[in-house]
Amino acid sequence: MKFNLKWILGSWGLIGIALFVAVFATLNRDSGTARAATQIFGPPEADVTREDDYKVVHLTSSKFDWQFRDDQEPVEVWGYNEQIPGPTLRFRAGDMLRVYYRNDLDEASTIHWHGLIIPNSMDGVGLLTGPPVMPGETFVYEFEIPNTPGTFMYHAHMNDMEQVSMGLSGAFVIEPRDGGDGKYDQDRLVVLNNIKGHYLINGKEFPNTDPWIVRKNDLLRVRMINISPVEIHPMHFHGHFTKEIAHDGTDLAVTGTSPKVENTVLLAPGQTVDVEVKMEAPGKGAWIFHCHVLSHVMGPDGKSLLLEEANGGMVIAVAYEDSENFAEIVSVVEGMLQRLKDKRASGVAAPEPDDPLSSAVHDMNQSLSAPAGQ
Repeated sequence: MKFNLKWILGSWGLIGIALFVAVFATLNRDSGTARAATQIFGPPEADVTREDDYKVVHLTSSKFDWQFRDDQEPVEVWGYNEQIPGPTLRFRAGDMLRVYYRNDLDEASTIHWHGLIIPNSMDGVGLLTGPPVMPGETFVYEFEIPNTPGTFMYHAHMNDMEQVSMGLSGAFVIEPRDGGDGKYDQDRLVVLNNIKGHYLINGKEFPNTDPWIVRKNDLLRVRMINISPVEIHPMHFHGHFTKEIAHDGTDLAVTGTSPKVENTVLLAPGQTVDVEVKMEAPGKGAWIFHCHVLSHVMGPDGKSLLLEEANGGMVIAVAYEDSENFAEIVSVVEGMLQRLKDKRASGVAAPEPDDPLSSAVHDMNQSLSAPAGQ
């Protein structure tokens, strides 16, 4: 298929994927690291040290400024270690964990280890299972990681509605004692949250969410966490079906539950769902994975014919690396990120292209009807 610039400028799905490819290529914010045969992607992981038989993590809650997308001014959030979401905690079943939690907020707080079955005194519910951690104080949580491999979370558990809504949460992943079988090409965390009306995936809004760069026949494990205070998020994957393999940290194979095969996965607040996805969409190219509550994916101007103005929120771009014209797509859409930054600097959105929609539709139809290989 012949590369066509007008198609790229007009097809929002394709631009979305390509734009995120550009983010990945130029900024490389994603914290992907290779572990055996599986690449791990998601929010940055916590720094881990050792004390005797314990693995040690330091978490500090504080107020700081955070930018959700490049055309916005940073706003005040509350979080752990000055990142949204907080550092991902990833340990194996049986590990001994010690967490030094320091509270630099101006009110009491605690940390609750959501879904982990641990001693009551470590559960982190202030005034019930333990004392509040007052401003300036440090509390030490110590427990053995339970033998329940799966996807969990941690979050504040005092003044819950405000503290969690402002960003005090993070992902907690328990791996099997042996590290797992390495069957997946990629293992991806998707932390869903709403802070001050900004609908976020891993702390960012489209078009600043990290892209997924895949190849044909890759097998992905996607760990979804909904830490939004009240919203549900039905996550819809264009061009692919997902197979549910775990729910709330419990492997469906253990419970004997038949896995659901679907393209829209519903998560209530406080739920985690793990799905398996075979990357075998028809043809190759660009797809999206997004929340299907449509108010959660809108940009500053829904009528705009510019991708970065029309769309925002909970959208992830998925690009097949072995697509035709992959390099050309990346080079074209790098300019879109720059326009977003230029908008913040000048306060003015870029002008829309002349009649881009009709040209794009015509060119896309021509491309799709062209003989294979052109």
